[in-house]
Amino acid sequence: MIRIKHILLTLAAAVATAAGVFAQEVEKRDTLDTSYVTAVREKMRNTTQTGLMRLDGEKLRSGVAVFGTPDLIKQLQLLPGVAVGNELMSGLYVHGGDGNDNLFLLDGVPLYNISHFGGLFSSFNTDVVDNLDFYKSGFPARYGGRLSSVVDVETSEGNMEEYHGGLALSIIDGRIHFEGPIVKDRTSFNFGLRRSWMDVVTIPAIAYANREMEGDMKVSGGYSMSDLNARLTHKFSPKSKLNVNFYWGQDDLRAGLEDGGSTDTDLDIKMRTAWGSLTASANWEYKYAKQLTGRLLGYYSRSGSDVGYSFGVGLKFDDGESGFYMDDDNVCSVQDAGFKYDFDWFPNSFNHVRFGAAAAYHHYKTSRTYEQKTTFTGIADETNSDTEGKSYNAVEPALYIEDELTLAYNFTVNAGLRLSMFTSGGQIWVYPEPRAALKWLITKDICAKLSYTRMSQYAHLVTAMYIDLPTNSWMPSTPEAPPMVSDQIAGGLYFTPGNFRINLEGWYKTMDGMLTYNGANSFYPPLINWEKSFTSGKGKSYGFEFEATYEVPKLELSAYYTLGWTWRQFDAYYPFPYHDRIDNRHKVNLIGTWRPTKRWNVYFNWNYHSGNRITLPSHVIRHEQGTSSMLYEAPYNAKLPDYHRLDVGADFRIFAGERTELDFNLNIYNVYNHVNAAFGILDTDEKGNYIGMAYGLVPIIPTLGATFKF
Repeated sequence: MIRIKHILLTLAAAVATAAGVFAQEVEKRDTLDTSYVTAVREKMRNTTQTGLMRLDGEKLRSGVAVFGTPDLIKQLQLLPGVAVGNELMSGLYVHGGDGNDNLFLLDGVPLYNISHFGGLFSSFNTDVVDNLDFYKSGFPARYGGRLSSVVDVETSEGNMEEYHGGLALSIIDGRIHFEGPIVKDRTSFNFGLRRSWMDVVTIPAIAYANREMEGDMKVSGGYSMSDLNARLTHKFSPKSKLNVNFYWGQDDLRAGLEDGGSTDTDLDIKMRTAWGSLTASANWEYKYAKQLTGRLLGYYSRSGSDVGYSFGVGLKFDDGESGFYMDDDNVCSVQDAGFKYDFDWFPNSFNHVRFGAAAAYHHYKTSRTYEQKTTFTGIADETNSDTEGKSYNAVEPALYIEDELTLAYNFTVNAGLRLSMFTSGGQIWVYPEPRAALKWLITKDICAKLSYTRMSQYAHLVTAMYIDLPTNSWMPSTPEAPPMVSDQIAGGLYFTPGNFRINLEGWYKTMDGMLTYNGANSFYPPLINWEKSFTSGKGKSYGFEFEATYEVPKLELSAYYTLGWTWRQFDAYYPFPYHDRIDNRHKVNLIGTWRPTKRWNVYFNWNYHSGNRITLPSHVIRHEQGTSSMLYEAPYNAKLPDYHRLDVGADFRIFAGERTELDFNLNIYNVYNHVNAAFGILDTDEKGNYIGMAYGLVPIIPTLGATFKF
């Protein structure tokens, strides 16, 4: 019995030891497997979507800078699938979009006015930008409200350890940047300020012009731009953090012509325009558990413009004075107050679930005040005045959920649904917006992606021109101008062999409910019953993108190519599909950065695209009476000459100490001075034959800037 007992005890000990060893091995194996899956998931997280480009602040601050100031929008214009529109402007026409269907987020807050001086440069100060996500397709369910792209810009948190800053001067503006701790390791700030010099530069030019004027005729005017970014960060604990953000941007343009009265005629003409944006937000991030994080954002946003002009002329007589006076003032604005509550949840190693809710209250307002006064000597004055305006209140709530699911180590799916609603003037629209994207990692360096996205847009930009002017105004959807909807399928192959990155991607996109201006040429479109001046139609875009990048520590070379088609169909104009204005069949961008030493950076961009399209008469009928009639075959039936341009730039650094440096930046826009066509007209030659004529505006532009960093 004792022997049997000893044998049983020995067997039990052996089994226990084996079980322990087996358990340890299983634990090790499970840990390794989990680490491997987690590493793959981390690598693939947020990259399942097609059409996603990530740029950090350093990338945005490098490269050729037009006018010596880095520009976020002009960096995005270089990417494939993006049409530029008018030269030097901040237009962004993504996958056949209209330019007013891009969602711009600044620290999570929608920004309506994204450019200064009619689009010459953007509202984003790259000194304070930390990173941005740019989506052209495959939009995750957490984004909504626009059809064509998402530009999600995040400003930097201030340094928690030490102070840094910079002072920059360029041909058009000056910039100040300063960041650092308020309470070390707890509270920090980040501050950026820009202001243009144009009003200062024009002072001597105006003084000279007035000196050369005859009599008491005087001119006045000036333009100034300012914007300010501020961010305050406070860490309550390792689990809790608060960011408070503020942005303010303002443009002021004024001009005048006055005759002081040395003759019998008094003349006084003035134009005044101011436009800009303001946003304020607070973002609280809290880690509820190891697997669950929440972010609560509350914000206020305002964009608007005030465009006015006055005209007065008086005639002097011996017995008095007669005259005519007119004043016109147009104001439009959109104000938002809203919140977003987003959650990130990792229930296990294979799922990353995002869900949340958002709601925004919109207030759209437009008004026009007009006054006219006529005076006659010896006769009673006659005064006519009119004030009209209209305002809209709208509410836009939304719910979303999306799950990034790793089905296998090499197969990831992002599936989501966004449910958005818009109510205005008693009308309610509800749109479900399904989203799906998948990624198949074929080998370590090759993957395939496919996505489908539906997007809805409830805001319309009322404009009569293709330039970002302060006369443009945002309006809500109405029964006469319902929401716009797009459906987009995209997919491609992506290669990362060695130091190369090669992407091949295609897209097919449809757009319904698009609006276009059907009134006569007008600087200021009607804003009271604005729907009557616009007609509804649809669009379609499809194409192919190619991207190849070679990158080593001192050299980066990129080649982008886009082959695309963009169509519109507005039955009120033409009952068949026709080419859109920015239907650039081919687009090529060659970009290079060379860093031979720590002191030198050299850049170049070569840009080419097929010419924009314009509408010209296709037939001319000459009548016996000597008059003629113009017939148009289709809208945008003619193409301007192809566009091409080379830009180069160089940075030179002087290190003044361990933490201070002085950078000089030289840029040359349009190096070989190719004046590209900006518009075209139908003209006649010496024999009276009709010919097409194209005219360019922008020559070579060299600029020099300097930045002091500490």
